[in-house]
Amino acid sequence: MLMNIIKNDLKNWLNLNWKRKAVYVIAFAAIAYVILDWMILPLYTRQYQSIPVPDVMHLSLNEAEAKLHKAGLRMVKGNEQFDENVPEGHVLFQVPEPGSPVKKGRRVYLTVCKGYRIFAMPKLIGLSERDARFTVQELNLEIGHSDFRTDDFYPEGVVCGQSITAGTDVRIGTRVDLTVSVGVVPSRFIVPDVVGKSLEDATLQIRKAGLVPGLISQQTTNELLPNTVISQSLQAGLEVNQGDAVDLVISILPDEQ
Repeated sequence: MLMNIIKNDLKNWLNLNWKRKAVYVIAFAAIAYVILDWMILPLYTRQYQSIPVPDVMHLSLNEAEAKLHKAGLRMVKGNEQFDENVPEGHVLFQVPEPGSPVKKGRRVYLTVCKGYRIFAMPKLIGLSERDARFTVQELNLEIGHSDFRTDDFYPEGVVCGQSITAGTDVRIGTRVDLTVSVGVVPSRFIVPDVVGKSLEDATLQIRKAGLVPGLISQQTTNELLPNTVISQSLQAGLEVNQGDAVDLVISILPDEQ
């Protein structure tokens, strides 16, 4: 019924009033838009021929290029960045991301790893222990062990030695040990009282006295915090020779044995 009305109107188009003509014009325009948007444009842009971008992350540049070429895409080498976890010359990032639908022939931009970041070890000697540790952390180096010794030049609390010489090439994650001054060598060498102190504090006090920590033995107890000094081999207050060793017995919990 509707089709017959449309056919008759089209045959008598010149005799239709302007309102009826306007309805037909709008309807034909809407149909043409739908056909253009849903059929012609997708075919023109090859929308239905899109392919997913292959994943080339962490591949070597040559492997990535071969994989993209096989998929009908083109590789473009972009920036280079340092990275500690990806081998040098391998892909760090890709744009578009893996799985993104694209047309054949599309460029895929790759960021490539430059390898480890190498830089010169800074001078830590002369800094306070706190500032030296901060510098090590800022450079993403690993803070290692801190040892203590007397020093006639550097005052107490100042770094007087470092395990890696300043100017040496290092990379992120390298361990750096420090030696910290406990002040000048005393004129008399008196054994300090370190019973009840933590092992770290006891070691520091022994070094300050011009002596050295000796053998460290362990004794189980539930009454003290772990690594608390229970006894010392030399009596506190005794005058001894420079460099004499002080053996210590420290506490551990029973389940730590």
